[in-house]
Amino acid sequence: MGLFSSPTALRAGLLNLSGFGAGYLYLRQWIFFGVALVVTVGLLVGAALHGAADHPLVWAPVLLVWFLAAGVHGLFAGRSRDERTTAAGGQPARRLAPVLTAAGLVLAVVAGLAGVWQAGEWRLRVADAAHARGECAEAVDIYERVEAGFQLSMSPSLMDRARSGAEACDLLTRAQDEMSDEEYDQAIDTYGEYFAHPASRWEDTDGEVADANLSYAESLATAAAESYDGRITDEIREGFEQAHEIYGAIPTNYEGTEAAGRVPDAMLELYELGTSDYAEERWCDAFDQIEVFADLDWSLAPAVAERIDAEAPEAARQCGWAEVDGGSADRAEEMTDFLAAEYPDHEADDVEDLVRHVGAAHIEETMDTLRAGGESRFDPQPFGSSGSDKVVFEITNDSPYDMRFLYVGPDGVHDEVVTDGCDDCDTYSSPPSGNSCFERGGEIMRVELDPGEYRLMLTSDAPRSVPLHGTRNLSGGERYESCFYVTQE
Repeated sequence: MGLFSSPTALRAGLLNLSGFGAGYLYLRQWIFFGVALVVTVGLLVGAALHGAADHPLVWAPVLLVWFLAAGVHGLFAGRSRDERTTAAGGQPARRLAPVLTAAGLVLAVVAGLAGVWQAGEWRLRVADAAHARGECAEAVDIYERVEAGFQLSMSPSLMDRARSGAEACDLLTRAQDEMSDEEYDQAIDTYGEYFAHPASRWEDTDGEVADANLSYAESLATAAAESYDGRITDEIREGFEQAHEIYGAIPTNYEGTEAAGRVPDAMLELYELGTSDYAEERWCDAFDQIEVFADLDWSLAPAVAERIDAEAPEAARQCGWAEVDGGSADRAEEMTDFLAAEYPDHEADDVEDLVRHVGAAHIEETMDTLRAGGESRFDPQPFGSSGSDKVVFEITNDSPYDMRFLYVGPDGVHDEVVTDGCDDCDTYSSPPSGNSCFERGGEIMRVELDPGEYRLMLTSDAPRSVPLHGTRNLSGGERYESCFYVTQE
């Protein structure tokens, strides 16, 4: 009797294809039934515990080979039974119920595996929904349960999506923790990684990322302000500029969020934080601070642009006066140059006065330099009347060198008058007598001054020249007449 001609063999083989030894149960072979049941359950447990879904090409053939082996063995066991029945003079039973039962069992096994797969898909959808709500603790728990509990689904896609979802949720949780710890720069980077992740599902409907950017900009500005010690360093400048850049991007990148609405006020606070010296009336430092912000785009905060237009020229004007009073002409001149170029109409009369005082400060610096190697007292005496309310100086240059007359007087009046040397003049071996100094045809310098106290200096370009220097209160109507000469040692 052939395998496939034996009714009992076919029924036993088909029943065994379920893998649970139903053919042995039909044949009442209890030992084989128990062994088959243990092997099938063991294989299923092993597949569940050792990643059947991750390694379907390993576990699917193993289970299939086992089911086929059980079915083939059932064929032989069933044929042996029919042969014994025939030898005893009986006829093998030809019932349809075992065949239908066998088909039902195979379908049940297939349906069970498909059910595991669909249950895993359903649990994955539940996890994704929690993830989309931002409830990552719940979502990750479900993702991990899917990974651990649905290996019998034999679906690598299900496992990959569960792991990817858990990975994305870990990034979201890390970003939110970094926000709580005020590590805003790291939080922004992590949020970026999260949204770039293919499994990201959460949408920032509450503007959480916008808040992170706003807080990060505030922290940059605060750090820059705290490191300020009176000098604007590159680090401080970069901190304020980066904060401004982040503020400016928020309305575009996170339109409609609460943070976007706060940007104008935040920019104003940024400016006030970075220009604190203005309120303290430390004018030169304030000017340096304002300069950091002057060229930035303030279209989102017009109030800041208005403040800069008002405060920058005022800080420059006040700084100029402070520097003049402190004897620093160079910085004061920088301020007047800035005002002339950028704000020519700002306090024009006062700035004109400041320019004059800056010039006076430069003259005084020159005097200090010239007298550094020594000086003689310059104490001219009136020679007669000037014929007006002015003070008149007439000095003849009886030397071959250019003569320089420098003065600084009331309200910053100043000048440096250079009188050419005399071609027919020479140095003296001893001071000239009489009117000989006036008679050699030297160039005469004439200067008219208003009355007041003046700092005066008379010198020349002669080698080893020692300047005549002094301060004198000049009265109107006085005329000073003298002759300048150079003696040769």
